[in-house]
Amino acid sequence: MAQRPENYVELYDVSPRDGDQACGVNLSTDDKLWFAREDDRLGIDAVEGGFPASNDTDALVFSTLAQEPLPRTQLAAFGMTRRKRTGVEHDAGIAALAAAGTPIITLVGKSSRFHVTHALGTSVEENCAMIRESIEHLRALHKQVFYDAEHFFDAMREDSEHALRTLEAAWQAGASRLVLCDTNGGHVPESIGRTVEHVRAAFRDAVIGIHTHNDRGLAVANMRAAVQAGARHVQGTWNGFGERAGNMDLSQAVPNLVLDGYRTGMENRLPEITPHAHAVDRRIRQRHRPEQPFVGERAFAHKGGMHASAVACNAAAYEFMPPERVGNCRRILGSKQSGLSNVRSIVEQAALLDDATRTQVLADKNLQMRILGKIKHLESIGYSLDNAPATLELTILRALDLFHPAIAEVTPPHIDDDVGGITRAIVHVRINGSGNTYLEVAQGGGPLGALEKALKKALVRTFPNVESMQLEEYRSDVPPGIDPTMSAIIQVRMGFGDGTHRWCTTGANEDSTKAGWDALLDAIEYKILLDAHLPDHATNH
Repeated sequence: MAQRPENYVELYDVSPRDGDQACGVNLSTDDKLWFAREDDRLGIDAVEGGFPASNDTDALVFSTLAQEPLPRTQLAAFGMTRRKRTGVEHDAGIAALAAAGTPIITLVGKSSRFHVTHALGTSVEENCAMIRESIEHLRALHKQVFYDAEHFFDAMREDSEHALRTLEAAWQAGASRLVLCDTNGGHVPESIGRTVEHVRAAFRDAVIGIHTHNDRGLAVANMRAAVQAGARHVQGTWNGFGERAGNMDLSQAVPNLVLDGYRTGMENRLPEITPHAHAVDRRIRQRHRPEQPFVGERAFAHKGGMHASAVACNAAAYEFMPPERVGNCRRILGSKQSGLSNVRSIVEQAALLDDATRTQVLADKNLQMRILGKIKHLESIGYSLDNAPATLELTILRALDLFHPAIAEVTPPHIDDDVGGITRAIVHVRINGSGNTYLEVAQGGGPLGALEKALKKALVRTFPNVESMQLEEYRSDVPPGIDPTMSAIIQVRMGFGDGTHRWCTTGANEDSTKAGWDALLDAIEYKILLDAHLPDHATNH
């Protein structure tokens, strides 16, 4: 890699390989290629494409990128040092790495005497030979070699002389990065920092890297400690997905590094980090963590009336940085804890209000009180509007008598749902303004899936854009704080997207299907109104 300023920190994405070890994640070749190409677009220095000796999926990643190379980001292949008592020229894993055609080979080797003797079942001398000979062989093939020192921090605590001896073998053989791994994720920033300082003193000319896991919830903090101690190469996964409690989260690492005064290849792309993090969740088919620092839906959300009032005067009162800097946005939430300041902020941001109405509401305290009363009433009967901004906007319209629904029920929807059979839904609705009524039947996908299909069939003639709506999130809960002597109120939250917009709605009822039906109606009404108000505007409600 090219020479960098002293405060430059290399970013190395292990999502396609280490991330694929996360429970519930199964990355395809296309998924891994997507990560590599997104990394290239964002300015990540290197991406680990996979383990070419382990499976056909990863082998295809390397053959594809050999034909369609990344313009900027360097591709790395991951593998292990040669097997014990095997000549390096005869080792199938080493041969697969050499054949992957990547400029970088990342080799993992044993640092811990315990792992060498018990897990690997060989001698200390043989382990050092495995490290040295593997790297020398790949260097002779003009490969740049990054050496991942597995369990390094545990090894230093157990036998520091042995741990440093393995690093010396890698360094003398020609490794260009010595990456120290907290493989079990059990260390803390103080020990990480001390160890990195020790290694820096022993290998003054080496580029030291850090690879941390999140088993103690300290992966990002440990990365920061390592960088402050002199590490200049950082490995992690987007959103921190990985084995056990996960890897170090690049979505948190990059903003932290920038805030700490370090330079990265992403420094001019920082506003793209939130949309990218959300795209990663969709790509790996995992639920978004709304509380995720920097990029989460709630990272800059303010619910309490006092907080909302202070933020309205000066955002720095309750925000350490502007959300726009990382591509996120401030959210002022509506709930039973809201005050008039919340209402004013929500009205200012509401996509469905025209400018004249917005100005009128912001100047009229009585209108604001009417909106606040409606919000608090819905929350008192089980709604959670802070999680459903689209329903919140429709609530504002209803409070102001400005909501004119496109859809009216002629008769309540009907569900046939026999145990073990196919679910069938019947909807009978009228399109307001046209007088047209439609009776439609659909089946499959459970009660709400069938209702959604039937309702879309009824509406698509008049509102063709509803066909583009896709359910991205569904959650059904019994909210806390309900009197146990009462029937439980089921709270349903639904998230929809159409490729440009994303919005969330909610419903609450003793009948979960009715709660879902109300949320579905709100989602479609919101889509129709949004298309009318902002045909070319992307939003996230």
